[in-house]
Amino acid sequence: MNTFVKIAFVSVLLGASAQAQTPANALTDFKSYTRDLASLSGAFTQEVRDKNGRVSRQSAGTFAIARPGKFRFVYEKPYKQTIVSDGATVWLHDEDLNQVTIKKLGETVTEQPLALLLDASATDKLFDLKVLESQGSIGFVEAKSKKADAAFSDLRVAIVALQPRELTWRDALQNTNTIRFEALNKNGKLAADAFSFTPPKGADVLRQ
Repeated sequence: MNTFVKIAFVSVLLGASAQAQTPANALTDFKSYTRDLASLSGAFTQEVRDKNGRVSRQSAGTFAIARPGKFRFVYEKPYKQTIVSDGATVWLHDEDLNQVTIKKLGETVTEQPLALLLDASATDKLFDLKVLESQGSIGFVEAKSKKADAAFSDLRVAIVALQPRELTWRDALQNTNTIRFEALNKNGKLAADAFSFTPPKGADVLRQ
């Protein structure tokens, strides 16, 4: 499975504000939230639905990101996997297979939905943003990639209580991907080794 499909890396949203949110301030809130974003951590759930609307994959775990381009996603369910990037290299550790895949991050992260949070200039350089109709206390922002051959479409951010709580998008296979964030901690202190990784002893190491 493509690393960034798994990351990239929600409908039911926890902690929704009781105050109705207008489309206009959803865009303002998103830009304000990401303008000074240095790091973000919390929990996540991820769901993938096929083009017929059937759930094909569900997962959950914890995450941490830091600009520029650093991230750690720890999948606890349904299988234990860890994906880590220090901004230059990506490590994918599959615990069941005892296998670590190593690859260069390159420019691919800027072509993924997660770039909205990982790249400080993404809102202007990579995407055209516009507001969508709100639903009660949930505001929505559409992010359209400026790349004509982008690997995703229909990218949307749900804003709840001034926070980006959901990313949804359609991939090249027309699957609908949804990541829901919970217990967000913006610009909090992260472990010194949060974005480093050493393959476990005895693991098979594959380099791409």
